Amino acid sequence: MRARFLPLVLALAWAPSELAARERPNDAVRRVEVATSRLKLGDIVAGTGELSETDLGPAPAPGVVRLVTREELTALLESQSIQGVEGLPEAVRVSRKLEGLTADRLRALATEAIEATGLRRGIRLKSLQLPPGVKVVSGWETVTASVPKPPRRPGEWPATVVLVFEADGMRVARVAVPAVFEISQSGAMPDLSKGEVVMLIVKSGLVEVSTRATAGDNADVGDTFPVTLRPSGKLVRARLVARDRAVLEGSSP
Repeated sequence: MRARFLPLVLALAWAPSELAARERPNDAVRRVEVATSRLKLGDIVAGTGELSETDLGPAPAPGVVRLVTREELTALLESQSIQGVEGLPEAVRVSRKLEGLTADRLRALATEAIEATGLRRGIRLKSLQLPPGVKVVSGWETVTASVPKPPRRPGEWPATVVLVFEADGMRVARVAVPAVFEISQSGAMPDLSKGEVVMLIVKSGLVEVSTRATAGDNADVGDTFPVTLRPSGKLVRARLVARDRAVLEGSSP
C-alpha cells in the first residue's frame, strides 16, 4: 500500500511552497548546488553515513532554483520509511551546479563533436565563432553536435552548429556555435548521383541478398532515396550506407 502512494507523496513534497518563499528572505536560506541529476540526502545534510545516498528525487532543471522546506524533506524521507534524521535545515534552495567552459575547452569539444558527425567528403571545418562566458550544467557526460545539411555548391558555408550536452541520457544543455565550413568541388557533389548503379542489399533475419539497382535521385550516405531494381524495373526506396551500397528500406537488421 505504501508503494502505491509513493509517487503522490513525492509529487506533493516537491510542490512549490510560495508562502515559505515569501516568509524567508533569499539571504536567510542556505543554497545547495547539485552536480548530478538526482538529489541525495548527503547533498543537504552532512554526516548522514549510509543514508547520504538516499534518493530525494530529481534535481531541479538547469537554471531553476527550488525551495525545499524541512517539512518536505521529512515527508520524502518518511515515504521511504526513514525517520529521525538530525540536522535537517528549516529550508534550503537547491539548484544545479554550473561550470564555465574556457574558449579552448569549448573549441576542442565542438571540433571533436563536429568531426564525429562524419562530414561529407570534401567538406572541412574552417573556423568557429565561440560565444563568450558559456556555462553548462556540471556533471555532463557526452557532447554531440547537430550540423545542418550542407549545400551542393563549393566555397565557404556559414552554419550554426548546436552542441548538445547530456547526462544520464538526458539533455542538460544546448550551446549554439556559429561555424564556417569550406566545401570543395568534390564536396559539392553527392555521394551517389542520379542514374548511377548501386548495390542494393535486402536483409531478412540472417539472410542477405544483393542485387544491382539504379539511383533515382542524388543521395548522400544516410539518405533515403528511390532506386530502380534491375532488370525488373520495380521502384523501391533504400538507405545509402556507403557510396556504392544501399539497404532496402524496411529490411530487418
